[in-house]
Amino acid sequence: MLKTIATPLAVVLMLSGAAHASGRVELTDQNTNQIRTLLTEQGYEVAKIKIEDGMYEAYAKKEGQRYEVFLNADFEVVKTKED
Repeated sequence: MLKTIATPLAVVLMLSGAAHASGRVELTDQNTNQIRTLLTEQGYEVAKIKIEDGMYEAYAKKEGQRYEVFLNADFEVVKTKED
């Protein structure tokens, strides 16, 4: 029985990893929540998240200053711009 459960679970995990590994930037609730959590842990207050030039762009505040934070498909911050 364990084999029957493990096989479909492995397929789901592989497919979810393959979609993420493809480097596609998609604005889903899950991605938005992950970005909000990541930036909140870094001290940002996130207002809006969108896609621009193939990257996630988050409008956020930190210590009273406004920023545009750009993240790649792996949710790594690649650029931060003061607004």
